Amino acid sequence: MLWLYILLGIVLFFAIILAIPIKVCVQYKKQFFCRLRIGFVKIILYPPVPKKKKHKKKKKTEQPQKPAPKKEEKPNDNFLKELGLSGIVNLFTRITELAAGVLKDFFAHIIIKSFALSIKVGGKDAADTAINYGKVCSVVYPLTSAVISSMKYTHYGVDILPDFTEGAETKIEFFAIFKTRIAHLVKIVLKHGFKALKMLMELKNIKDN
Repeated sequence: MLWLYILLGIVLFFAIILAIPIKVCVQYKKQFFCRLRIGFVKIILYPPVPKKKKHKKKKKTEQPQKPAPKKEEKPNDNFLKELGLSGIVNLFTRITELAAGVLKDFFAHIIIKSFALSIKVGGKDAADTAINYGKVCSVVYPLTSAVISSMKYTHYGVDILPDFTEGAETKIEFFAIFKTRIAHLVKIVLKHGFKALKMLMELKNIKDN
């Protein structure tokens, strides 16, 4: 019975690991901020945390070493030439399909807990502001709608307002929290990793031949 308890313990351990949530918080308000949270562990990705300076010990003067002999450079590989035009097109198509599949599965398992975008559009004068406002709306609204529709979301809002004050500057504020689980990332890696590995092996065989 001991082996059964060990097996159940291993299964329970991996189940807990795979269920750990991953959150990414992104904020822009005069300065960009990004934080990653894995379970209870928080990691600030940007701005980088300044490292403490360590006092360096003085090293003893070493005798100058002779420069290592230069290695003979190998001739350039004609890999792409060997593939030919049809091979390159086929390779590009397969890479594109793989990337599209990875992104589709990735975004399908991302939950937007909060998404808020606020833009105040300015310009030199009222006419310039109106033109800029139209340009921003024609780009931002369709783009955010396409991104949001590809994921599950709890709350999101986009607010674009014109500032007709003469010489007003355009100001952007952004805040978002994205959530997923380790299990989803592992699933994506297992699903598309074998396809990528198979592609690399085929390319290696072509290169060796």
